[in-house]
Amino acid sequence: MRVKHLALVLALAGLASAMSADTLRLKDGSVVYGTFNSRTPEGIQFTDTSGNTILYLQQNVASLTFGPIPAANPHAQMVTIPAGTTMMVRMVDTLDTATAQQGQSFSATLAANLGANGYVVAHRGTPVYGQVLEVNSAGRLGGTSRMSIQLTQIVIGGNATPIITDTYDTQGKSSTKRSFFRLLGGAGLGAAIGAIAGNAGMGAAIGGVAGGTLAVVQRGNQVQIPSEALLQFVLEQDLTLPALP
Repeated sequence: MRVKHLALVLALAGLASAMSADTLRLKDGSVVYGTFNSRTPEGIQFTDTSGNTILYLQQNVASLTFGPIPAANPHAQMVTIPAGTTMMVRMVDTLDTATAQQGQSFSATLAANLGANGYVVAHRGTPVYGQVLEVNSAGRLGGTSRMSIQLTQIVIGGNATPIITDTYDTQGKSSTKRSFFRLLGGAGLGAAIGAIAGNAGMGAAIGGVAGGTLAVVQRGNQVQIPSEALLQFVLEQDLTLPALP
């Protein structure tokens, strides 16, 4: 009986420890719960809820918070954002064909609320992450700089959810016709996207957040997607998330 009582106490203690875990968020969108151990010039030593202690390099860490794990609301209305939905994002990182590498992660935020059927599942400013799928840097003697990127995750309440979008493709001075929409600013961009989405109100809202920001900058033989650039992606698979208040 004492053995069973001890096992129950240990189990409850482990559960309490997990519920009060610290939260480590990484720049690739990953979230790790556990216990903060120490901080060094190299990074943060952190023990996850499985007992694994890892040194996370400082350049890979987005934030560290102390407190309970955010609990999901089991009664929340689940909403499906259908494939084909436009996602407007504003870049946090700068990507340049001269320095970007294939497989590199980048961060951005939603430039407008994401939702469907009158429900919102992610507010403007929600973190999103993506990946460089292909990059080529033009040399002095020729070639064309080009880059292809894609969104891979959206982070809501500290939890990263995988997403699949189309690619954002850009290249030197011979950009594709999609660049027509990318280089529009302000109300012009909003009107164009509103027409695509069949929603004039949405277009006006996007135009309001777009300002005059250009998405692509030509720098000599190189192409740069600067921080604060406004980009358009389209979901290629349905995304189901709880509705927000």
